[in-house]
Amino acid sequence: MPDTKKVRELMLPISEYPVVYEDDTLKDAIKKMKSILAEGKEHRSMMVFSRTKKVCNEEQLVAILTVRDILNTIKRNRMLYDNTELFTLSWAFFYHKTPLEQYTVTKVGQSARPLVKAFLQGDDDVTRAIELMMTQNVNIIPVFEDKKAIGIIRALDILDYIGEML
Repeated sequence: MPDTKKVRELMLPISEYPVVYEDDTLKDAIKKMKSILAEGKEHRSMMVFSRTKKVCNEEQLVAILTVRDILNTIKRNRMLYDNTELFTLSWAFFYHKTPLEQYTVTKVGQSARPLVKAFLQGDDDVTRAIELMMTQNVNIIPVFEDKKAIGIIRALDILDYIGEML
């Protein structure tokens, strides 16, 4: 049986992944995601950095913002602003620009998933990445070298690796 690859061998370098900041608004993040899709890249999440927190004199990765996080925050904001009960909430409001604007002023840092349990080191085995994805129910995990973010490993990267071994 071949040796298990290291996470750094499969990861996408952090420089190739979309970035937003925790003090950006969801509207900013949506525009960024839209421009990335227009470039033909199909990322479903963005790395969230802090402009104020530093690691090795570089901005610190503090969270991951997914499309699901954005949609859930918009839905939650509508319930709060309109005093709407969850069971009466209709997704139709997503198609109306005027009220939608007010639901996207939330800061990214309030919507994104913080890096609490799901992160890896570049020298971790891919099997560790699989285990973490399964136990934490995530599809992407940031990869660090000490405390500095160096990349992202996605479930698709691991699936591609498994496919190569077949």
